[in-house]
Amino acid sequence: MLRLCIPAALLVVAFVALPSRAADDDVAAKQVELKKGDRIIFFGDSLTQLAGQDAPKQHVTKGYVRLVRETLQEKHKDKGIEVDWVATGGHTVPDLLKRVEKDVIAKKPTIVVIQIGCNDARRIPKDTFKSGLEELFEKLQKERIQVVLCSLTSVGEKHDGTNKDDPNLDGFAVVAREIAKAKNLPLNDLRKAFIEYWKKNNPDNKPNGFLTYDGNHWNDTGHKFVAEQMLKKFK
Repeated sequence: MLRLCIPAALLVVAFVALPSRAADDDVAAKQVELKKGDRIIFFGDSLTQLAGQDAPKQHVTKGYVRLVRETLQEKHKDKGIEVDWVATGGHTVPDLLKRVEKDVIAKKPTIVVIQIGCNDARRIPKDTFKSGLEELFEKLQKERIQVVLCSLTSVGEKHDGTNKDDPNLDGFAVVAREIAKAKNLPLNDLRKAFIEYWKKNNPDNKPNGFLTYDGNHWNDTGHKFVAEQMLKKFK
């Protein structure tokens, strides 16, 4: 009978690697169970600002914030769910830190969804992004606020990694995933969802016109898609 001899080191590596992949899957599948009186705030940059404003009007009929609000209020009529947004174009994680206490915590939300990163990936060091997100989470956790963390989306819609900023965007998405895993936070992996969408719907590898009107800011299709991804995080 043939016996296979597998080095012990390889067995250890395999054993260690499997829980890591499982943990990544766990945070991506993790949901928040909504309770009566929950108040949700979407916290971010221009993507959420434009969503809250349903703007620009030539590209956006209804932003993802309103889509989520209407869906949750219809689905959970007895819970009185409130949905709001706090966001400013051009903001990065350090900007969010400066305003979180006055503009977010003061509103007494029970759930905060952090959707940030495209500006960060082009303007600040990855370590600053990481430490800032961790500090932001700690401030919200201290107030017993449930945090949902999103990975960033896009600056260009080519699906093969050839958009100019893709290397940085992918690196910053990894940071968000690692923090979600380390803190056991529900992860809305928008970066992964966007890339999968482009692979199915952008066969000619065009730079925009699918989920965005300029490669970065979402059009109606993009807002509907983001709303769908956000709604998956709530039950």
